Amino acid sequence: MLLPLFNQFKSLASKSSSRIPIIIAVVVLIFLTAVWHGRSSMTDHPLGYVKGAFAPRPSFYDIATKYGTDKVTVHTYHRMYEHRLAPLRDQKIKMLEIGLGCDMGYGPGASYYTWLEYFPHVDLYYIEYDAECAHRWANKTDKATIFTGDQADVDFLTQFMLNVGGNFDVIIDDGGHTMNQQKISLRTLWPAIKPGGIYFIEDLATSYLAGYGGGAIGSDTMMNDLKIMLDDINRPPNVPITFPKVSNQVVSFEFTQEVVALTKFS
Repeated sequence: MLLPLFNQFKSLASKSSSRIPIIIAVVVLIFLTAVWHGRSSMTDHPLGYVKGAFAPRPSFYDIATKYGTDKVTVHTYHRMYEHRLAPLRDQKIKMLEIGLGCDMGYGPGASYYTWLEYFPHVDLYYIEYDAECAHRWANKTDKATIFTGDQADVDFLTQFMLNVGGNFDVIIDDGGHTMNQQKISLRTLWPAIKPGGIYFIEDLATSYLAGYGGGAIGSDTMMNDLKIMLDDINRPPNVPITFPKVSNQVVSFEFTQEVVALTKFS
């Protein structure tokens, strides 16, 4: 493609200097075409400005893969997180994740290190059920504030919010994944999300697994609650809703495989 254009450029230049503006336009067009087509190779690597020049910036997928979290090794949560969290990346944010990873074969810390690198200005909190594990790993997770307790215990969650003040930009439920835990955590912690903040629930496949309290489609599960909330936000004003304390404040739902993002009205 470039060789014929270059030959045309030589021909134009030899005929008349009056055609110089046309020649310049052709050169600019070639440059812009090359830049535009080059963009496709950088979609998974957002650009960062480093030492006066553009350079590929590690994506959520890159960072999560480096630390080995199952958010990308087993699941495909990067499809959600890069999309929803990239705009917050360089901001000062307050973030809570339920589940330090004590029940993982590789031990806790994979998502902890991922979030610290992805969000350089994060104020990071964790809720972890296994107090002994959290204590044992305290020296390796000292850049987060860790509370130990049951995410299905309303009194514990209420006290947690009193202690930390709420106002979270991001909450991620990657805890025990049982229906009771997911449902109680959302209803109790939703007030702790600031306007415009996002509440993520991972591992929604457990809604269909009996071992987690899940069951058939339409049974009393986290997924069924989410479907009802979708009905809530689309019902006419004169129709009563099922989950007013959450549904009345949700501006959007976004799903990808096994994870949902609920965004609060700003």
